[in-house]
Amino acid sequence: MQRQNEIVYTVNDLMDILQVSRRTILKYIKEKRIEAFKLGYDWCITKKHLDEFIEDSMK
Repeated sequence: MQRQNEIVYTVNDLMDILQVSRRTILKYIKEKRIEAFKLGYDWCITKKHLDEFIEDSMK
């Protein structure tokens, strides 16, 4: 599993990209609509999982 060059976003990044609140992003993570992982105190989301979320949201 190679992840050296994979783009990873924080919740703050997603707030800017998706134009939604922090609370909404955290809700999506809790509901498992966006796959995320914790790094310290912060949630992180890979570009792959963000793209999957966007694609699923457009259906």
